[in-house]
Amino acid sequence: MSTVENGGISRGQFLRNAGKGGIVLATTGGVLATVTSSAFAEGPTSSDIETLQAAYTAESLAVVVYTAIIKNYRSFKHPKLKLENKNYFEAALKNEEYHKAFLAKALGAKTPTGLAFKIPASVTKTGQSLLNTGVALETAFVEAYLGAAETFSSQELRTIAAKVAANEATHYSFFDAEAGGNGVLPSLPNSDTIPHTVAKLKPFLA
Repeated sequence: MSTVENGGISRGQFLRNAGKGGIVLATTGGVLATVTSSAFAEGPTSSDIETLQAAYTAESLAVVVYTAIIKNYRSFKHPKLKLENKNYFEAALKNEEYHKAFLAKALGAKTPTGLAFKIPASVTKTGQSLLNTGVALETAFVEAYLGAAETFSSQELRTIAAKVAANEATHYSFFDAEAGGNGVLPSLPNSDTIPHTVAKLKPFLA
């Protein structure tokens, strides 16, 4: 299973503001955050751009993984496990698609293009292996966005990163509980850099 993400939005601006409201980051559960134009009066730092590009790569992978799960849902079987709650995967996919679209709008012409992903056969071998991989991926995503909440140059971006981390934490809880865990993150979850997180995802990069 593999896919290639092409395209990207050709926009010269870092953020395309829609009046005073700025850009809205929304999910099926409602609006997560808005970014106002005043937040970027001096423009983003090179570190901000690098982090957003890495986040776009990670979210692109998440979309690929969730799409593959839904497409091949009936084939994931195991003597002691059969994936349940297909509606969760569909809802989570919508979350990741919104995250990816938001990052593309934020990056504009700087959006990464030509990304190619490959899902290792070991990941989809059984329902259990898939769930275990989901736990690992969502743990990495939570830690990465918490890290971004510490390093972004503007308060607005830091707040968005924290809110996306909260959203990804709900995905972690589902995967961990289904995989046999308790579905609970540590009281104070670790944080990590998004670029380092992308390095962790190297097995998925074609």
